Amino acid sequence: MIKLFPIIYIFFLIGCQSILLEEPKESTKNSGAYYLDDGPHKNVPQDLNKIPNAVPKKEVLSRTANRPYLVFKKKYTPMTKLEAYSETGYASWYGKKYHGNKTSIGEVYDMYQMTGAHKTLPLPCYVKVTNLINEKSVIIRVNDRGPFIKNRVIDLSYAAAHRLDIIEKGSELVRVEVISPLSNSVQYKSLHSFYVQAGVFSDQRNAAKLLDRISKFKIEKKLNKIIKKGPLYSVRLGPYSSRDKANEISKYLSEELSLNTFVIMDK
Repeated sequence: MIKLFPIIYIFFLIGCQSILLEEPKESTKNSGAYYLDDGPHKNVPQDLNKIPNAVPKKEVLSRTANRPYLVFKKKYTPMTKLEAYSETGYASWYGKKYHGNKTSIGEVYDMYQMTGAHKTLPLPCYVKVTNLINEKSVIIRVNDRGPFIKNRVIDLSYAAAHRLDIIEKGSELVRVEVISPLSNSVQYKSLHSFYVQAGVFSDQRNAAKLLDRISKFKIEKKLNKIIKKGPLYSVRLGPYSSRDKANEISKYLSEELSLNTFVIMDK
């Protein structure tokens, strides 16, 4: 226990504004779904859709917020440099309970700015977050740690969640991509054009379930996502650098999950 004390102390010293311990309340038309006694203010500012995206710029990384830390007996080791990064998972949001408190890098959390929290990305950094159901996206500045709830990959400010239309649901399937501060573009390692379509559904919940099943296999996640076309939701994996690689993944999933998969080329 003595050896762990410095790590635990560092964690509480830098703070974490997004440790959410209970299930979200029922969604309501006015306030949305949220955790604990969190949520929006009674008088939410008008024209939240006009709040601009965060503008990526080169910043010095925090010395303290990027050290290993411990939460709920689990150790997290943050990235110590900015590099290409992409993941798919569920985003949640945090509001008035933390509004005005300090984030993990010592800044004041403003729920009406384009910011967010992540468990291991280097702080601060900039990411593009895309709602994989409606394809809406925002660019935010990640300046906090969290969320520490199962199946959540990022916590968004109220403003960012509003722009992505996830306030009422409380969470949604998203793609998170690191933005290069030098080029202001998503950092990809290379350009790809081949995808594997794993299934098409009329109910987005079934599409999400399939994406979750696929995530449990040892397949490179890349930019796996759900695409909505009309009334249908398709589960698409990729992109892959060659048709051969996409065919390999397609065949593997077809055999393991008994799926009718096929390869498509991105236009």
